Amino acid sequence: MDNVVSLEHVSFRYGSTTALEDVSLSVEAGVFVGLIGPNGGGKSTMLRLLLGLEEPHNGTVRVFGQNPVSDHDWRRKVGHVPQQREFAPRFPVTAEQVVSMGLLARGLPARTANEEHELTHRALERVGMGDQAHRPWWALSGGQKQRVLIARAMVHEPELLLLDEPTVGVDARGQDQMNTWLAEWRKERALTVILVSHDIGAISPICDRLACLNLQLHFHDRPEHLSGEALEKTYGCPAELVFHDHSMPHRVVGKHEH
Repeated sequence: MDNVVSLEHVSFRYGSTTALEDVSLSVEAGVFVGLIGPNGGGKSTMLRLLLGLEEPHNGTVRVFGQNPVSDHDWRRKVGHVPQQREFAPRFPVTAEQVVSMGLLARGLPARTANEEHELTHRALERVGMGDQAHRPWWALSGGQKQRVLIARAMVHEPELLLLDEPTVGVDARGQDQMNTWLAEWRKERALTVILVSHDIGAISPICDRLACLNLQLHFHDRPEHLSGEALEKTYGCPAELVFHDHSMPHRVVGKHEH
């Protein structure tokens, strides 16, 4: 299988602050990777490198075999759901218009207005927002906004989906629904997924590989192979992850001494 994403010995700093240190990670086509770790551990920075928004100080980053900073063909293959961002209060944009922004990525084929309209509404329907197409963005709930952002990421039918904390502010029902959509999209088009999350219990049952990041990559393997030692290195406190057949794992955390 070809690697969709590849990082080799990547290091990155914000000024004098290290965000990533000698990180190597590869993701094959069709694989779902859950990326976990503490705040400030470099998870969002890794996504920024994959999106070409930052350039590593050391090492190489490749997305579909290309340098995401200097090359551009990869952009048409990637969808991105950022941590939820707000527009200016009462900014005059509708749910439909937000989703249609996903069709502006460089390298996408030219489409007629009717084709763009059809793709936009198909994406909204897939996330249960078809009847909210003309509703102002500011009038949507937090969960509805997240659905719209997911529709925007999927509207051009990407091969790689990057999600940064997509369930923040979303209730349990909304999280379950998102997991259902991801399963459907992966089945339909062998979608590759990298999902950043703090919730190891929620993400472990749905991903193929779990990656634990805290400046360095401490673990990258099947979720059931995750050890307490790897968790301790990632989160800085003694912990044991307990798996039960056909149920969610839970984490047992020991005394945390600073």
